[in-house]
Order: sequence, then structure tokens, then C-alpha cells
Amino acid sequence: MSSNTPLLYTVGTPNGFKASIILEELKAAYGLEYAVQKIDFQKNEQKEPWFLKINPNGRIPALVDRSRDNFAVFESAAILLYLAQL
Repeated sequence: MSSNTPLLYTVGTPNGFKASIILEELKAAYGLEYAVQKIDFQKNEQKEPWFLKINPNGRIPALVDRSRDNFAVFESAAILLYLAQL
């Protein structure tokens, strides 16, 4: 997997599933490769400084497009719109 693939930060929540589903559909239809990093809610990982740089709201999901200078997109609806335009 290329280091330029989109990276999804998520966990098994309804909003997290939305982003995962569209990425799987894009993979099946167009061969889009992507990576996933699970966020550990037990450790409150979504509130750590490194994650707050990606999503200042401290919520999941968040997507980093590594092919576009690590462009970050957060909030599930915004991620869906962004991915639909790739």
C-alpha cells in the first residue's frame, strides 16, 4: 500500500461506518486503496494533541489525504462529499 493512500481514523460507530463503507465502495468500483487507523476511545486517543491537529473537534471519523499534502477532512458528511469528488 502506498504512503500516498488516504488514511481514515475511525472506530466502530455509525459515523465511522459511513466513511468506511464509501471507501470500500470506491475500492470495489475504482481500485482506490486506503489505510485505516483505529482510534482507541478507552484511552481517549481522539483528544490527544496529535489527533486534534487533524480534527480540532476531537471526534471521529477523520480522513487525511496523503496525496494532497496531508489534507485533513473531518465530520462524516464532509468526508463523504470529499471522497465522492475524487
